[in-house]
Amino acid sequence: MFGIFAVMCLGIAAGWVSRRLPHLRRAAGKTVTAAILMLMLLLGSEVGGNPLVLRNFGSIGLTAVLLGAGTVAGVLFAAKVLWRYGFCKVAPRASSSVTGEKLENGGGSRFSFVIVGTFAAGVVLGVFTPVAQWVTSWPLAAGTLYLLMLAVGITIGSDTATLRSLVRQPGRSLLVPLATLLGSWAGVTVAWGILQLAGGRPMLWSDAMAVGSGQGYYSLSGVLLSELRGPEIGTIGLLANIARELSTVTGAGWMVRHFSPLGPICSGGATTVDVSLPGIIRYCGPQYLALAVLQGVVADLSVPLFVPFFAGLAG
Repeated sequence: MFGIFAVMCLGIAAGWVSRRLPHLRRAAGKTVTAAILMLMLLLGSEVGGNPLVLRNFGSIGLTAVLLGAGTVAGVLFAAKVLWRYGFCKVAPRASSSVTGEKLENGGGSRFSFVIVGTFAAGVVLGVFTPVAQWVTSWPLAAGTLYLLMLAVGITIGSDTATLRSLVRQPGRSLLVPLATLLGSWAGVTVAWGILQLAGGRPMLWSDAMAVGSGQGYYSLSGVLLSELRGPEIGTIGLLANIARELSTVTGAGWMVRHFSPLGPICSGGATTVDVSLPGIIRYCGPQYLALAVLQGVVADLSVPLFVPFFAGLAG
C-alpha cells in the first residue's frame, strides 16, 4: 500500500531537482490530466461491466451522498472547535463585506464535469462492449495509476513557491489539516454507523474510512479505491468526494458564517488549492490564502497514504 505513496515521493524529489525546467512541469501537468481521464474511463467501464453494481447503483449513490455529508459535517464541527479554542484570538477574521457577498463566479471547475462525463462514458462502454474484461486482464489501470502518482509528485515538487509557503507556516497552522483529517474520520464513522443501524447498504468500517480519507480528491480516491477494493467501493468514493467538493463550492459563505473562516478550508480538503480557492478567498479573505494552500497540499499528500491504509485493513 505504501508503494503508491513512495512513487509520489519519488516524483516530488524529481520535481524539485528539475524545478528549473518548465517544460517538464507542464508535461507533468498534462500527464496528470490524461491519466485521471484514462482512469475514470477504466473505472466507469468496470462499473458498466459489473451487473451487480449496476443493479444497485441507486443504493450505492445514496450511500455515497450520506458518507460525503457525514464527512462534511465532521470537518465543520472540527473547524468550529479549532477556531474557538485555537484560532479565534490570533487568526484574522473574514471581513463583513466579504462574508456578505455571494459567490457570483462560482469557483467550480469545468474539469469536474469532464470527469463525470468520462466516467459516464466508461459506464456506457462497459455495458455495450467487452472493455471491462480487458481492464481486468491487463495491468493498464495499475500502470496508469503509478504514472499519475509520479506526475502528481513532480507538479508538487516543482512548485517552489508553494513549498516555500509551507515551510514558513507557523506551527499552529498545521492544526488545520490535522483537524480536517480527524473531522473527516469522525464524520464518516458516524454516517457509516447510522447507515448500518438504519439497514442501509452493508459496508465495512474500513471502507468507509477509506472513502472519508479522500479529502474531496474524488478522481484519485475513486481510482485508488477501485484498484484496491473494487468498482463498487471505487464508485462510492468517487461520488462521496464529488459531493464534498460541491458542498464546499456552493456553501462556502454559509460555512464561514456558521463555522468560522476555517469551515470552508477544512471542508475543501485537497480542493483548497484549486476548485474551492476562489470561494475561500471571497468569503474568508485573501489573508487566508496561505492557510488554504497548506491545507490543500497536506491533503494531497495524505490521500495516497491513508486511502490505501484503510483499504488495506479490509484484507
